[in-house]
Amino acid sequence: MVEIQSILVCDDSPIVHRAVSGVLSGQEGVMLFFAENGKEALSCLQRHDIDIMFLDLSMPVMDGFEVLKSLPVSKHDTRVVVLSADVQKQAMERCIELGASHFFPKPFRPEQLASFLRNVGVKLFLPETQSQLLDHDDSFLAFKDIANIALGRGAAIISDHFGEFIKMPLPNVARLTSGELAMAIHDIRMRNKSVAVVQRFVGGRIHGEALVCLRGKDIAAFGRKMGFSQMDEHKNEIVIDIANLMVSSFLVSLSEQIKVRFSVRQPIVLEDYMTLDNNESVNHQFFTVEYTYQAESMDLECDVLMMMDNSSTQVIKKMMGALH
Repeated sequence: MVEIQSILVCDDSPIVHRAVSGVLSGQEGVMLFFAENGKEALSCLQRHDIDIMFLDLSMPVMDGFEVLKSLPVSKHDTRVVVLSADVQKQAMERCIELGASHFFPKPFRPEQLASFLRNVGVKLFLPETQSQLLDHDDSFLAFKDIANIALGRGAAIISDHFGEFIKMPLPNVARLTSGELAMAIHDIRMRNKSVAVVQRFVGGRIHGEALVCLRGKDIAAFGRKMGFSQMDEHKNEIVIDIANLMVSSFLVSLSEQIKVRFSVRQPIVLEDYMTLDNNESVNHQFFTVEYTYQAESMDLECDVLMMMDNSSTQVIKKMMGALH
């Protein structure tokens, strides 16, 4: 009689669910469970004897760190394996301290997963080479996962440079009309104690602009860590350089994922620039990626809205089809 191994996959990404299913579905002796956030995972752990849990860190409702802090929730011994785009050194160390046995950075290869499972006693009866990562054509889901990986690596760049843990954001990938975008820009301008900056970027027939909004009392302190003067006349320079860091760290990481090299223009304060042309159709759509970086021990928050035009959207769709 084959011993049954219960495996829980806790991740808000359907792509990850499909990737793990591609390795484990149909395997004799494996029972699969899925959760889209930490709250669902804890409920599953209370109701079932889970042997292995694959856990993401950045999720809505309850993230992976909160899950680890809440364990155990049953008497059954569950091995926790973190699968995360958050590759900050501090993130990995915290996971191990909180009881995780392994940490695999995204993107992971199916053969890595299969090899690990065999090493911990899960019998797989299909060759690793037959495992396929994905087979789907949803460009939004695919790009959201790639953006999430890029954000994690971007956060690691910032964290390693400044020695500050960056709370890993969840990217929001969507389409906005020109009218909706104009409202978003107006909202940013109306916010108190915030500074907005815009920066253009281009690469691989992708043309876009990044709208960055900085707020918090530690903007100057963060600037000091970058080596800039704290004199009032340098405030805009500090804001521009912080914004440039937030955008370029994401684009550098994104370029590694989609094999496109980006170049960026010098960012400028939004007050001196209008993103939308007055003659542009209100129905024109932009492909957007929105995320927020927040320093854990500093009062500094940075909202970033990456906007790409319609022609760039078609390029991205083709790229996603080629990658998946």
